[in-house]
Amino acid sequence: MSENHNKHISFNDSHKICFRQHALTENLSWAHYQNSEERLFYINDKQHTLSMYLSGGYETHRTDIQADFGGPGRFSLMPKDSESRWQLGIPQQFMHLYFDDNYLKQLALKVFDMDPRTIEVPELTFFENQGLESLFRYQVANIDWHTQSHLALEQITNTVLVSMLQSSGLTKSLNRIKGGLSPHVARLISDYIQQHYHRQIYLCELADLAQLSEYHFCRMFKESFARTPQEYLTYIRIEQVKHLLKTSAQSLSDIALDCGFANQSHMGRYFKKQFGITPRAFQKSQL
Repeated sequence: MSENHNKHISFNDSHKICFRQHALTENLSWAHYQNSEERLFYINDKQHTLSMYLSGGYETHRTDIQADFGGPGRFSLMPKDSESRWQLGIPQQFMHLYFDDNYLKQLALKVFDMDPRTIEVPELTFFENQGLESLFRYQVANIDWHTQSHLALEQITNTVLVSMLQSSGLTKSLNRIKGGLSPHVARLISDYIQQHYHRQIYLCELADLAQLSEYHFCRMFKESFARTPQEYLTYIRIEQVKHLLKTSAQSLSDIALDCGFANQSHMGRYFKKQFGITPRAFQKSQL
């Protein structure tokens, strides 16, 4: 329960130890803690949090609801904007995965072609999931986060989130869909952006294609893609940069211009924001 990501009001912080923290991007990060004999009020106001007890936790329970006690291999899933009260017992170690709501929805759209509007993260306390436990213990807990390849750790993290999306009850499937673009218009807009990403695309172009005002188009686009139109255009450009870094001998400056960026620095800033590393570091990792 990291104070760097979400807030907790603690009555005794003297037993808390942070072993390590690692941010992959601004949307994804890990933390490994030990704590004991503490009462706290946890405010999850930043991102969703998926937590697993590595050891201990047998005396730990929530005091605001009726729930089981903790224990090794037990998970809690705290959605953004949730609040909870806890009583911690004997020393326990746990790992947190912090992830952004839009990141999860974008991953669902990319991997499963799931409509982002149908996904909602529920609040779950002390559940078990063997697949997720294996990923946490053997793919994440047992590696050095700072020496491990950034891309490898990001892949492992995405595998955790994909497994969560596939597991029954770990996300809510909402049948009633409100807002957003129709499937036909969403495909039309996506295809248009992918065909013209190399040049400046004006909002009015996209709104005209959708036959909507610019204001309503932006709102509906965000519902359908979990990104703003500009964020989606940047995403498409960065995906093309990634492809060229793998397959082309072009210079970074030429790739930047070919993919619609003003210059290499402009490209590098957005590439690092999306992947957590620079284009040059990514290029070297492919050698």
